[in-house]
Amino acid sequence: MLYTMDEGQLLRVWTAMRFLGEIREAKDPTAQSEIITDTQILLTAFVLDLKLLPADRTNPPTLGTHPVQMVKLDA
Repeated sequence: MLYTMDEGQLLRVWTAMRFLGEIREAKDPTAQSEIITDTQILLTAFVLDLKLLPADRTNPPTLGTHPVQMVKLDA
């Protein structure tokens, strides 16, 4: 399945990644817990806002070779 996202969702993911980087800098367990909670909220909102692409855009073109067109290569 393929999904679309907009700039707002991309900003949420970027912010969540930045928050995860800040966990290393925070020495206080309470501050770390707050950062993790904020990150979880952002990522949950990101996932809930994803929109599924219409079915006609998710089907890849069929690629294949007809058995008559197949060539055998000897190495």
